[in-house]
Amino acid sequence: MRRVPVPVGRRWIACLAVLTFALAACSSEGADETPTEGAAGTTEPSDEDGPDGTDSVSDDNQSVRFLMAENFWADWTPYSSTALSQKRLERQIYDYLVEFPSGDLSQPEPSLATEWTQIDDTVWEFSLRDDVVFHDGQPLTAADVKASVELASGFSGESAYALTWAPAEAEVVDDHTVRISTEEPFAPMLAELWWTPIVSAQWLEGDADQLASSPNGTGPFRLTEDATNIKTMAPNEDYWRDPPVIDTLVWEYVQDPQTRLNALLSGEAHAIDRVPPEHLETIEAEDGVELTSVTGIESVNLFVREGRLPIWDESADFRRAVNQAFDRGPLVDNLVMGASSLAGSFLPTNSLFYEEQSPPFAADPEGARAALEAAGAPDGGPEFEIWVAEGFLPRAVPVVEAIAAQMAEVGLKPTVITSDVAGLIDDAFGENGTGAMYHLSWATAGDPNQAAAVYSSAFAWYFGDEELDALVAEGRTTLDPEERAAVYSELQSHMWAQAWHVPLYNSDFTVGHVSELEGVLVQPNGFRTDFYQASLGG
Repeated sequence: MRRVPVPVGRRWIACLAVLTFALAACSSEGADETPTEGAAGTTEPSDEDGPDGTDSVSDDNQSVRFLMAENFWADWTPYSSTALSQKRLERQIYDYLVEFPSGDLSQPEPSLATEWTQIDDTVWEFSLRDDVVFHDGQPLTAADVKASVELASGFSGESAYALTWAPAEAEVVDDHTVRISTEEPFAPMLAELWWTPIVSAQWLEGDADQLASSPNGTGPFRLTEDATNIKTMAPNEDYWRDPPVIDTLVWEYVQDPQTRLNALLSGEAHAIDRVPPEHLETIEAEDGVELTSVTGIESVNLFVREGRLPIWDESADFRRAVNQAFDRGPLVDNLVMGASSLAGSFLPTNSLFYEEQSPPFAADPEGARAALEAAGAPDGGPEFEIWVAEGFLPRAVPVVEAIAAQMAEVGLKPTVITSDVAGLIDDAFGENGTGAMYHLSWATAGDPNQAAAVYSSAFAWYFGDEELDALVAEGRTTLDPEERAAVYSELQSHMWAQAWHVPLYNSDFTVGHVSELEGVLVQPNGFRTDFYQASLGG
């Protein structure tokens, strides 16, 4: 195994149950960072540091410190990345046209939009609230929705969100009515609007540096301090709903799972995410702390880069050999554990229209050796690298090491490369990358278009499979639910048969937390973690 030190760089991880949990009140501390100027309507950052040189969270009864396993590599430029950490932050600061509070995509509820009508197959009309203001005091109008949707969908500019959107043009009917049109039917319209923050048109058209450093939303929290690894928020007292009870909300990136656990048990943090299985028993045995686990709508695969391992691109037999070389069951049962589940499709288990595929990929060493023979590689074929990131997905390194060891037993020649997530992403998508396979996840809100699009010609995991590309497009544009289900049934069967990537499991998403803060909303949809309705008890 080779270990690679890497600089901070880009990151690619983006994601139907709803849970609330309780967290405990105590003072908390941040990391040694120099904060930048706060966002619209914010106060100046404090110079007071904690005893270890970190920014202190105030000692009142409504301060919460949440430690994340994913770094904050993206800036605040709207729609510029698929970083899951950024999307989770944005849900505290921005609002959305519609909400799905239960996580069930058949049950949309009003948010910034009070009502909506699908006028025809390609046109939707939304009526907006008239009592909403941005953090800088600007009133929300249809012009803001127009600018936001057109940019996010890729209609008016470059957008990372365009991967799962369709180009959408918006018409301002009046100050509080907007029509959104697409050239073709767009089945996941409401699901996409649920994860598309509405941004001020004035800010989108203004200074790019301000846009990148100062989020100006209409949501329940506003950013007050912005350091590299710490994002500090305060309530939006002018929120159109009741303002939050929490006085100070700190999201902090801490890569090391043991450090996150120590902070939780010592009372320095109120909640931690991505708890690895080796910490579950410790937390369960501790008074005053609890676990909340869900199966995330997130596929964990060995994603393969086209062109990096030519025999993979050319030989279905070689792909079959790799998929038969190792046993997935013990990875889930003995390593990842928690609420993780075996991948039965290339769509996550809790997606709409999910169908478990048959036969499953099962360990068959003799079958793998025969497949290598059929692929013209009786010696196991060329050497190749499998990259894995430390500190993010639970037990990632042991999982990949176990896979590689079993691959080697049938003659395959993998080398495991460990890195941080940013370095792995840089290698996967950089021109000079050396890896062939990458232990990564792709999280969605539950609509199958969001999961399937990453395998299409719109993204780097595409292998020139025109039939797959056509099915992805058909699923996106088919409106009738039964017909759409049939398309995704065919798509899943096709993907399973071709196996352009190596499916592993659906993520466990376990949050450890103290027991007294009520009302935190955790959804597997995009690993949503919202603190708007949270309050410290006792």
